[in-house]
Amino acid sequence: MNKVIILLLMISVAIYAYAKARQAGTWSWPLFAKTILGLSMLGAVAGALGVWLGRFVGPEHTLLATMLTLVVIVAGVVVLNLWVRSKTGHDKQ
Repeated sequence: MNKVIILLLMISVAIYAYAKARQAGTWSWPLFAKTILGLSMLGAVAGALGVWLGRFVGPEHTLLATMLTLVVIVAGVVVLNLWVRSKTGHDKQ
């Protein structure tokens, strides 16, 4: 039941964000597709890195491998966010 609630919440947030972007005139289907592709590549790279690090450092350093993978994810999201904001022309406040 919780998964259904989370799915409905995500759908409602996505619809709200789409409507707000359309109203502001910043929505772009090609940019949306590139963003989804970038997030997919980030997930693939972070997953492969996590598996490789887990095998390289061994099970006694699982926390280290997890933290390094999280650093890669955060850095990737920040880079993707900066790239998307430069393409949409949001006002810098």
